[in-house]
Amino acid sequence: MRYKYVRMKSSIGGKYYHKTENGKMSPRQVIEDMAAQGCRYVGNVPVQLGGYGALIEYDMIFEY
Repeated sequence: MRYKYVRMKSSIGGKYYHKTENGKMSPRQVIEDMAAQGCRYVGNVPVQLGGYGALIEYDMIFEY
């Protein structure tokens, strides 16, 4: 099995996004895009925590 990791970051308003060449994608858009490429979402891994344990960045994990 092979895995691909997609970094998601938190915006000022608390929403998560993935930065692309054409703008930003929401987590749902990323999942739909990766599914169209034949990948399966399997989970996420926290990458960076902020004050009081707030999640700032995480990696979405896809299997292909």
